[in-house]
Amino acid sequence: MQPFRLVNAQSDKQAVAFAGTCEVITYDSAQLNIFAAELSHCQPHWHEAPELVYVLKGALSLTVHQQEVTLNTGDLAYIGPDLIHALENQHQCALLTLQFSPQLGHDTHTLPAGFGHFRADTPVARQLVSQCFTLLERVLQPDAAFFALQACTYSLLVLLEEQLGQQPQIPAGTATDSREEMVIRQSIAYINEAFAEPLTIADLADRAYLSYSHFSRLFKKVSGYSPSDYLAMVRVNHAKPLLKSMQVPITDIAERAGFAEHRAMLAAFKKYCGVTPTEYRKQYYADFEWRADDERVTSTPNKPLALSSARKMMQASILNQ
Repeated sequence: MQPFRLVNAQSDKQAVAFAGTCEVITYDSAQLNIFAAELSHCQPHWHEAPELVYVLKGALSLTVHQQEVTLNTGDLAYIGPDLIHALENQHQCALLTLQFSPQLGHDTHTLPAGFGHFRADTPVARQLVSQCFTLLERVLQPDAAFFALQACTYSLLVLLEEQLGQQPQIPAGTATDSREEMVIRQSIAYINEAFAEPLTIADLADRAYLSYSHFSRLFKKVSGYSPSDYLAMVRVNHAKPLLKSMQVPITDIAERAGFAEHRAMLAAFKKYCGVTPTEYRKQYYADFEWRADDERVTSTPNKPLALSSARKMMQASILNQ
């Protein structure tokens, strides 16, 4: 699973970069970052900017704070600030993402927090899509009036705030001590980088200078996952592309992904995917290509889409409602 590195399709400037697993975002003059892409996958990460994701076509799996939802064409999801989340393509997925700078809020009223998803066939989803479409049209205008763009942005945020208040919320998952929270986020970044090593929870606790029990409690509080669950899921995510080739033995894949033995990978796949590694391979191997020259399996990367193309896809979706 690779970080979600995207390029703003209009300006050809880098719009999103990663420092570890904390996403660093560059905003335009209106304090927005809007991009479209064909999704492959996006590893667990977080950022201070809340974001609204709209599925232009296909389907994706979104995991936020241990809650997993499947989003299909026309569905939307709002992910509040600093929530750890991951995305994975389920079927030919393309998405539009709107990220809102925290600067759009102020000291007495921050941007909406929490998580919510909205199905395409609901009135609120149609309202949100209409607002997103209007905002996107403003962004695409070369001489867009600044305050008109701001008005569209705040109208969308007002609607989101109203609707999020009506949805059951997941726990915020943040620690009361910011230093301790940073320690756990550093541990998450380390797991994402060193997953193939023989890591243990005791090792991770030692690196964080915390006791095993305190580290485990704090990790769950900050991320929503137990450290053992998170480590296993990262390894599963790294094993998936390798399984999509018939050329690599499953025992080798288990070793490359960091599992101590094949049985550990088998148990993890059954727990988190509902299928065995062999069943997963049979279902999906045709989507990936084996590269014999360097003995690596590569998947299709996240491919940027022009915002003008996203606009056409949104317009077609609105007309079909």
